[in-house]
Amino acid sequence: MSIRPLTAILFSLALALPAHAQDLDLSAFKGKVVYLDFWASWCVPCRLSFPWMNQMQQIYASKGVVVVAVDVDRDRAQADEFLGQVPHAFRIVYDPSGKIARQYDFKDMPTSVLIGRDGKQHFVHSGFFPAKESEYVTHLESLIGGGG
Repeated sequence: MSIRPLTAILFSLALALPAHAQDLDLSAFKGKVVYLDFWASWCVPCRLSFPWMNQMQQIYASKGVVVVAVDVDRDRAQADEFLGQVPHAFRIVYDPSGKIARQYDFKDMPTSVLIGRDGKQHFVHSGFFPAKESEYVTHLESLIGGGG
């Protein structure tokens, strides 16, 4: 196991600090692959997706992947309780009014939208299924390799 430099750890911690919907500017990630995940504290599959997203952020950050998880809970305390129980090493954004969520018109929880380096939406994952993790990785890697 390699030891991460302190600057990388501090950067990771900064990414994990919660932001608000108005603070999310995807143009800041221009040229990167964005894994934009919508979740809520009451969502059981979301508890399964967080460890996987942690792993993807760690493995692919050096290749230009950014994981952003958007919480749609109306009650911030519920979201904070969830985050206290479920470790995360990626950016969290609170969207209690659904401002960001409405832009993507999803039906399932969680839903992940994969945005390529070109700034366009390429894949949507409805729900999170451990049996589909290899498919999710394939989609990420196709975008990392220049597929969008």
